[in-house]
Amino acid sequence: MTFKKFSFLTSIIGFLVFLGSCQKDDDSNVGLKGSAQFEITDAPIDNANVKGAFVTIAEIKVDGQSLEGFNKTTIDVLAYQNGDTKLLTNSELEAKSYNELTLVLDFENDENGDSPGCYVEEHNGNTKHPLTSESNEITISHTFEVEADSQSEFVLDFDLRKCIKKEENPDDNYEFVSQSEMESGIRIVSKNNVGIIKGNCNDLVSQSDKVVVYAYKKGEYDRNTEVQGQGQSNIEFSNAITSSSLDANGNFELHFLEEGEYEIHYCSYKENSTGEMELQGTLSVDVLGSLDIGAISVDASASVTIDVLVTGVVPI
Repeated sequence: MTFKKFSFLTSIIGFLVFLGSCQKDDDSNVGLKGSAQFEITDAPIDNANVKGAFVTIAEIKVDGQSLEGFNKTTIDVLAYQNGDTKLLTNSELEAKSYNELTLVLDFENDENGDSPGCYVEEHNGNTKHPLTSESNEITISHTFEVEADSQSEFVLDFDLRKCIKKEENPDDNYEFVSQSEMESGIRIVSKNNVGIIKGNCNDLVSQSDKVVVYAYKKGEYDRNTEVQGQGQSNIEFSNAITSSSLDANGNFELHFLEEGEYEIHYCSYKENSTGEMELQGTLSVDVLGSLDIGAISVDASASVTIDVLVTGVVPI
């Protein structure tokens, strides 16, 4: 046998051994299970009249398969903000990667059988304003991994600001946005891979009724586009990852941000005669410290604090 033939044969054998090793690695998790815990949280809605936003989840599917052990649940999503979450289910799943999660909503009946299943309550009355959409199945496309013999924790960020719209017809006050907008208004993240941006905004200039802080992936904010209503439901700041309203002391918290670089933007709102918050403009700020609000690095399980002083308002 010539040296060239021997080398070729050796290469083939080595390649086959490599393929066998890869196959063995791929099969190592076959049949293994892991615990998958799913929780839900919210970002604020832009309407001062809204007291609660109730969503009834009848079923949860992962890659098209229903999660065993989940019971129909009605949740006031608005009650879970600034890092607070509501446990939906803790289910056993095959240990592997998954590509999508589907929420099956019940528009007709809540967990107690009362009607409606999804609705908005306002501060000025006890009326339940029904919420419906073109489809009761909302699918969030996102790859997530269930680890073998351990608990994997995931959070569904149900951004009400992007998911509910106010109707002009007073007899039909609120409605879910279109299906595609709903699916982009809910995100799923692993709790092991998220951090927090928090801080204080000292605003003695804008005379705002409300200041909202929006977080974007670095380089993805275009002011001219974001201040305009986009899509079928005219959603402002539709590309923001998440948002937070300043509390009475000017503090804010942006939770469940996956590792990466972000930029944050501060916006001024005034309440109109119908109780809705209307955008007045974006705020110019001075950072109190050395951080750059246009390039904030967020690490897993870490918190970044950034304090600013408002210096002016840029009208829309």
